[in-house]
Amino acid sequence: MGDKVKGSEFQIRNMVRDWVDTPIGPIHFEATNAGLSKIGWGEVRSSDSSNEHLDVAKNWTLEYFAGSNAPFPQLDENSLTSFQTQVLRCLVREAGFGQTVSYAELAVGAGYPGASRAVGSVMAMNPWPLLVPCHRVVRSDRVIGNYSGEGGPATKIRLLLHEGHEFDNAGRITN
Repeated sequence: MGDKVKGSEFQIRNMVRDWVDTPIGPIHFEATNAGLSKIGWGEVRSSDSSNEHLDVAKNWTLEYFAGSNAPFPQLDENSLTSFQTQVLRCLVREAGFGQTVSYAELAVGAGYPGASRAVGSVMAMNPWPLLVPCHRVVRSDRVIGNYSGEGGPATKIRLLLHEGHEFDNAGRITN
């Protein structure tokens, strides 16, 4: 039992946090020695120390909004199921900057045809919004659908506009 407590304390001590200001508001990051564990909205109390994963994630975010490429941080996937991991990895592979993918296409790409609703659930709990680009997942009719990030669909539209997409009056992506 003592080992469990020591292990838990070790993990807590190795969690680092920081935030950056972006055009869509403050975004915060949490990282462990295993990788980036969370991206969220709003400011957080920054840790006294940092780690490589946190620094790479902050740099990636700033470069994203500047329209540049930056190295992708290592992700701490320890809390994900196999299904969630496959879907999120597929999203990173298939939906680069300026691209979109439908929930159904993402389900097929991840190896789960017919699981578009389950894919939607994975998008809703994505621990790394923006970095793992759930804002690029749209309905099959090209309407943007939901967004669990701060600001909801309005933020999703801002991100897609930043990436060069255009919309018609019905909220459908036209390019």
